[in-house]
Amino acid sequence: MGAMRRNLLFSLALVAFLSGSAIAAVTPDQVTDPEYMINNGYSQLSAEDVFMLKNRVEGKPIEPLYEKNQNKFVRACKKFYAYLDPLVDEPDRLHHDINPSPSISDL
Repeated sequence: MGAMRRNLLFSLALVAFLSGSAIAAVTPDQVTDPEYMINNGYSQLSAEDVFMLKNRVEGKPIEPLYEKNQNKFVRACKKFYAYLDPLVDEPDRLHHDINPSPSISDL
């Protein structure tokens, strides 16, 4: 009877050990990495949005992660039109850097 109890206790300890959860140490920086996000099923737009929001929080310059391939002439026309019409946002930008203090570039 003692051997059976010992085998049962050993079997239960072995099952408890094998069924323990595998805890992976994944940091938020790794989870929000654009390459990691795209490899795990998120779109490029979602990965780019997270990348730009992280840069905004950290105070880094906000630039798009992926550049769209556009014709130089079309890009120049869009920039010229955005320069002429102040109500048009800068083309192909999701976020804008906002500087609350006035500067010479505001003129």
